[in-house]
Amino acid sequence: MRFPSSTFLSRHAVALGSALVVFLLLQLAGEVLLRSLLQDRVSKRQLETLSYATTLRVRLERELNALLNLNSGMVAYLTVRNNSMETREVQAILAELHRSSQHVRNFAVAVGYRLLYVHPVEGNERAIGLYYPDIPAQWVVIQRIAQSGESALAGPVQLVQGGRGLIYRKPIMIEGRYWGLLSTVIDSDSLFRMVQAEAADGDYEFAIRGSDGRGHEGGAVWGPLSLFEQPDALLQQMEVPGGQWVIAVRPVRVDDTLPLRAGLRTGVALAGLVVALMLFLLIRNRGLMAQRAMYDDLTHLPNRRLFEDRALMAFSRQQRQPGQLCALLFLDLDDFKSVNDRHGHKAGDAVLVAVAARAQAAVRQNDTVARWGGDEFIVLLENISADMLETIAQRLRRSIQEPVDYQGNLLQVGVSIGLALYPDAGQDLDQLLHAADHHMYSDKTDRKGASRPAPLAK
Repeated sequence: MRFPSSTFLSRHAVALGSALVVFLLLQLAGEVLLRSLLQDRVSKRQLETLSYATTLRVRLERELNALLNLNSGMVAYLTVRNNSMETREVQAILAELHRSSQHVRNFAVAVGYRLLYVHPVEGNERAIGLYYPDIPAQWVVIQRIAQSGESALAGPVQLVQGGRGLIYRKPIMIEGRYWGLLSTVIDSDSLFRMVQAEAADGDYEFAIRGSDGRGHEGGAVWGPLSLFEQPDALLQQMEVPGGQWVIAVRPVRVDDTLPLRAGLRTGVALAGLVVALMLFLLIRNRGLMAQRAMYDDLTHLPNRRLFEDRALMAFSRQQRQPGQLCALLFLDLDDFKSVNDRHGHKAGDAVLVAVAARAQAAVRQNDTVARWGGDEFIVLLENISADMLETIAQRLRRSIQEPVDYQGNLLQVGVSIGLALYPDAGQDLDQLLHAADHHMYSDKTDRKGASRPAPLAK
């Protein structure tokens, strides 16, 4: 049996495959670790966003409640003095409310559906005398307030006097019937900018969308509605008079996980390469050590140890099938010493390598050619006929005795061959080797006394 290069390649492939598997497993473990770290980052970011959104909602509720409660005293006054109120008194109360408020553009009182009192007057002249049914965009809301008796916060809406603002309308009910309306116009830009400034965190953006509380979405109260379409936007609901606000909060910080991902993946890749390389070298070196323990370094033929193992297995198989011949051929090179003496040991090594290759080519695929030591070789032949045995021996002789070209010199050696059959020549390997060696020397003696090679010595 030859020492096939495929065996070395297969061991090399096993080492390379094992290293590749370990590398891929380490990359997989690195990805799992990275996903875990990124998930922790995402969870932390979500908690931070939730905390910011909650703080934002609390501040909005605080500011709105402070604004919406301003007109409670005025509602009580109008309820009591609806038949005897004086214009100067109404204007004075409205002026006092305006001085103590923040973010309020103006207060207004409507009797029935006509706006009669406004403070401050300056800048709001166009609103005085306004008749609500003439403004379709606001009339629907005012009708609902008058019929239900419930307050409502609307907007931001386009104001008759110019600009935009939130309008908080509180109906004045006398004995259960609608009498008039008290309106607080809030500067929405001022309100939301103050709330945003109090948050003092440029890492988030927010938007507010209105709702009527019945599942019908309204328009934008503050910020772009597109923020609600972002997958990482967190939504919170906030109750307002007559409906709801939905607040969308989204972090605007750049993705700071890129360095983490790049660094971890690079580190895992480098660690994987180092471990994979170490594993590859370990497996390959173990394979080479095993190969050197069983094969000859120079010719890559099986050495004595491997040959003995194969011979014992062959003898065991022959015992189970006694009709099959099992034979040893012992080969000894003639004139090899003169090659070493005349051309040097490198030339001798070249001859040994050539002889090994020729011997392997001369036998069958399943036969074993081994280097026994020095210039001695041994061949194990299983399941062979007597005719084939003689054919292989003569083929070995002819092939080995062909000249070897070494650095322009033709080097030539002869070969003496001895044959031993199992179990006829011996019951174990030592007995067979002794018989084959004896026949090899007989062949050598016969060849020296003849002009042509003698028949195979047995």
